[in-house]
Amino acid sequence: MGNVLAALAPVFLLILLGWAVRASRLMPPETLAAVNRFGYFVLYPAFLFTTVASASLGSGEALVFLAAVLLGFLALVALTLLARPLIKDGPAYTSVFQGATRWNGFAILAAANEIFGPLGRPYIALAFGPAVVLLNVISVAVLARWGENRQASWRFLIAQIAGNPLVISCLGGLVALIIGLPDLGPVSDALRLLGQAAMPVALVCVGAGIDLGAARSAGVKVAFSTAMKLAISPVLFWLAAKALGIGPTGVAIAVAIGATPTAAATYTLAREMGGDARLMAAIVSVTTLVSFVTMIFP
Repeated sequence: MGNVLAALAPVFLLILLGWAVRASRLMPPETLAAVNRFGYFVLYPAFLFTTVASASLGSGEALVFLAAVLLGFLALVALTLLARPLIKDGPAYTSVFQGATRWNGFAILAAANEIFGPLGRPYIALAFGPAVVLLNVISVAVLARWGENRQASWRFLIAQIAGNPLVISCLGGLVALIIGLPDLGPVSDALRLLGQAAMPVALVCVGAGIDLGAARSAGVKVAFSTAMKLAISPVLFWLAAKALGIGPTGVAIAVAIGATPTAAATYTLAREMGGDARLMAAIVSVTTLVSFVTMIFP
């Protein structure tokens, strides 16, 4: 446990730094919002593209691992959809849904090799593209159906998915991986530099977005989403990995993916598509704080 805690300590310190920056008013909320938006539209896509494009399809077990991760996410999505009748408020449900299903890969990827050895980063990188595309597409559909705007036409859905920078970058990375896109010199170098900035900026923005006031006011919805994300999710991923016969390291990595907090990018999507943005911020805040424990004991 000591090694895991030591590996995750820098991740948690960056999150705490973000909280301290906001609490001390070193940067005004408008500036922090602009930084978060810059990350969402520029840094995170660069990171996702370079991570997915450089992933290794590896051995047969790597592909089975990917199948287990996607199966775990789909099971989590199905369970959260079944809970829809329990939450009458449509926009609030969309935030609960995103909170329960979306994962912050930055939190575990930063310490992957230290915790899991040489398989850690390659396995998580392999999961990024398909998982991010799958969950973003489903989240857009959920927001279109139950968000405040309630525009569920196929044209609207396709437009939202096609304009989602995370989906575009992951799909681009998958295409580059499949066709074996060669190094593009300065372009590739620039994307890698941007990608290197994404992880610390994302973690600092998570910390800056911690809103305990919103968490207290949201109560049951936050608790439900947090339980789904940090208690039920790891179990589902463990079951999926075991069912597909993955080795012990692959099982541990799958469970760790399930134990990550909710992605900070959910707030941007909720705000832009008519979700409950304040509830979304509360869920991100609580899952981030509780994950300090769940990620240490995957």
